Amino acid sequence: MRLIGRAAPRFFILTLGIIGYSCTEGPQELPTKATASQELHVDSSQRAKSFEFAPLDLPFPAGVAATNDVVFVGSPVEGRVVALSRTQGAPLGELPSPPGGFVLPFILKHIAKNRIAVLDAGGFPSPLPIVPVNPTIYEYDVRFSPHSGFSATLTRTVSFATVTVGFAENILRLNDGRYLLADALLGSIWIAELDGTIHPGIVPRTSSRQDAIPQLYYCNTMPLIQVGGIPFLFTDSTLPGVATLAAREGVLYFHSSCAGALWSIPLASLFDARPPYARAADIRLVSPKPQDVVVEELLDATFDPNNPTDRHLYAADALQLRLIRIDVQTGERQVVADNPKLFNFPSSLGFFPRATHDGIVSELVVVSNQQHRTPLTNDAITEDMLQLPFVATKVMVPNSRAP
Repeated sequence: MRLIGRAAPRFFILTLGIIGYSCTEGPQELPTKATASQELHVDSSQRAKSFEFAPLDLPFPAGVAATNDVVFVGSPVEGRVVALSRTQGAPLGELPSPPGGFVLPFILKHIAKNRIAVLDAGGFPSPLPIVPVNPTIYEYDVRFSPHSGFSATLTRTVSFATVTVGFAENILRLNDGRYLLADALLGSIWIAELDGTIHPGIVPRTSSRQDAIPQLYYCNTMPLIQVGGIPFLFTDSTLPGVATLAAREGVLYFHSSCAGALWSIPLASLFDARPPYARAADIRLVSPKPQDVVVEELLDATFDPNNPTDRHLYAADALQLRLIRIDVQTGERQVVADNPKLFNFPSSLGFFPRATHDGIVSELVVVSNQQHRTPLTNDAITEDMLQLPFVATKVMVPNSRAP
């Protein structure tokens, strides 16, 4: 996702791209159930094989998460979250709205067996001037079987109304049930306790720009760049600060487009006795953006839950129209897949919680939003260039245990 300035309604143009299967080196035969559109766009590389899975009958969908049997997709414009069959891509139903309805549901996470979390951002980002939002996390228990169908129940609500948030860009559920929330505008990371109380993890000393934490804060300008051969610019918007959150082996990783790098900090640092702003001293550089890339937006990133020994962080590289992975020990980057029709400004991704093909292949879903193809989010063009329909894509990634 990106931050929108005075033209906040443009934020509605957050659309789901293609969810496809990807497969890298490894088994020669992989399960490949898909719709007829699979034949239209198939992309094979050394590390991935990607193809279309299902068209989406949603206006500008955004956000994606998956259980063993169901793919969930957010529709911010309509204020709802729909459920699709993992195998067929057909609609199964939708999550029941919370009391008062959704305001802006666009980040979805699989957090436990048959459990999904929805981050409702609580309002549009507005950096000029800053207008705080009211984000809320909703947890749902979900069930599906061919006989009883799909059902979902809201089981937990976590509100951040007690603290000041500029824009809630992403969330991460820790193993003990607590949440981290990334504020990409004010440059903060907040902690939600099990009882719902909110505490600062890393928060600037004051809201003054001079006290901003450089690795977390946003940039109030951006240069004109090219995305897939199309000029791209947000005149009244920003490059987000801390946007992605992922954790493995006691370390939190986050990416900042403004600071132009992937960073890390020990999770324990967020809970020590120092003032919240002082904890930023523990932030370390993991992987800077490539030198030949003017602007980088890794709008979502995750580790493979099916392969705890995999030290790669998989990321949606939006402006380069590709899926990459980063070795968090060496900082080395690899392109997993880069078909521009399958990764059409990718902004969200998530693994299915169960590996396939005897545990060798992990299945991944990717959401794209084509922000570079509409003047609603691209000030450098004057006409829509959207490639319709928006489609969902699955990705199969052979892990390190593959031969």
